[in-house]
Amino acid sequence: MSTGTSQSSILRTSDYAQQLVDYLKRDAGVKQILPRRRLSMQIGEDRFCYLILKGRVTVHRRSDDLAMATVTAPSLVGIGNLQQMQMDGYIKTLVPCEIAILKMATVYEIVSANQLWEPLAKHMMVVAGKLFESSEQLSAPSAYEVVRAQLNELINEDPAMRNNITAERYIREKTHLSRSGVMRILAGLKEGGYIEMQRGVLVNIVKLPEKY
Repeated sequence: MSTGTSQSSILRTSDYAQQLVDYLKRDAGVKQILPRRRLSMQIGEDRFCYLILKGRVTVHRRSDDLAMATVTAPSLVGIGNLQQMQMDGYIKTLVPCEIAILKMATVYEIVSANQLWEPLAKHMMVVAGKLFESSEQLSAPSAYEVVRAQLNELINEDPAMRNNITAERYIREKTHLSRSGVMRILAGLKEGGYIEMQRGVLVNIVKLPEKY
């Protein structure tokens, strides 16, 4: 099977996530979360940090439900809201997950007590880079180029996740493209022999043209 491109930096886990998770999980209770569950980054006045110990989640913007990123364990989500609410969003589990949940006050105490500000800053730089890359993909000049970037990302997803979501749904959850527009492009690529799909699931990328 073709892997399209080398693994997107958007999908790679931060090198600093494991160090942060190792410290933060010591005083946190671990919960088993089923697939397709939503966990909010803020409930009332409380902001939360989620430690993804096992599994895979998507991070969504609450205002329009746009999927901003896919996050694979080990990682942490919501840490950007440590000082104040920077992103009002939620995570959605894609597979069975082990997740530890901490209030931001607890996170702040652990980070301060263990002098974790440097790895935290470096982790946030990685996150900022991922968000910039995602923004570049979504601001591509044509709908095809947006779809092309998402297909290359999808083929590099974990098979357990990729085989349980249609290409159309994956793309539309992460973009503002219309269903009809995405389906038209996918149908054309399949008919042209550029991609292989079974029941809407992306099986293989033969070669995606730069322009279409």
